[in-house]
Amino acid sequence: MGERITRRNLKNGIFAFIDLLGFSDRVKQIKTDEDLRKLDADVVFVQREFEHKSSDDFVRRSQKIVGKRVLAFSDCIVISVPLHSELAKLQGTFDVLMSELTSLAIAQGDCVQRGIFLRGGVDLGYWLHRKDTLISPAMVNAYGLEHEACVPMIAITPALYKYLSKHPDRGYYSKDIEPFSKVFKLYRKLPNGKTHWFINYLRICLESVEPVIVGDDRERYLSADADGRERMRTELWQSACSEWALSHGRIIAEAHAKATVASVRLKYEWLASYHNAEVKRFFGKRAKPLLIEENLSKPQRIGK
Repeated sequence: MGERITRRNLKNGIFAFIDLLGFSDRVKQIKTDEDLRKLDADVVFVQREFEHKSSDDFVRRSQKIVGKRVLAFSDCIVISVPLHSELAKLQGTFDVLMSELTSLAIAQGDCVQRGIFLRGGVDLGYWLHRKDTLISPAMVNAYGLEHEACVPMIAITPALYKYLSKHPDRGYYSKDIEPFSKVFKLYRKLPNGKTHWFINYLRICLESVEPVIVGDDRERYLSADADGRERMRTELWQSACSEWALSHGRIIAEAHAKATVASVRLKYEWLASYHNAEVKRFFGKRAKPLLIEENLSKPQRIGK
């Protein structure tokens, strides 16, 4: 007879499955200690970005009040966030879940900036987690969606999309600040013919860029009046956003150039198309130097 199921073990909420792309091929290609070290460093980086066993006290306390759990299995990350938690009682379920999905986007963007490409799926459902036992239809659905997505995106299931889109707490936001339309993006006809909603990490990351004022800029900032400081903040923010997008585009182009398998190149071509669409939307007339050329087989001159 199995152990008794309790509320502590049985939860309902969002369940994410995140996979590090190309991991198996990199394992097969290990020839030196340095190859092994680099792969291990990338795995550790991904785990840290998704806050697995964080040593940061603030992160640990935040996870506790949200009820968030992060598990790591080699190249995979599994994340669960329940609908009901201490924080949800104060902020509401909608805000807590949207915040957690946004954090997935930030982590994905940070990984891409390191040349680590991810794919994932997120579903809404229940899970039973007790010691080494994990049983969850939501995990099965998230895992299946991760494979079906076929490109470097974190896709969400129709069930999760419907739950959040119809959540009553959306009504508390005015249209200009309502987060739903910014966090999710619909992409039709992926390379495998599928259509999916996914977390729009590029938009989220660009809107989350925070410039650092250091050196001579700091001296000028401290000596400026209020209007001057505001102009400097705007200029530095625009510059930081451009640098982020520039780096993002170059990393995609470099990854495509190194790919030797057609199906892998196709993934980077999709990512380049996504990059260009979001960069054009975000930067408008200033986007051109930050775009990836449509023909990725040509030498890229991003930023020139």
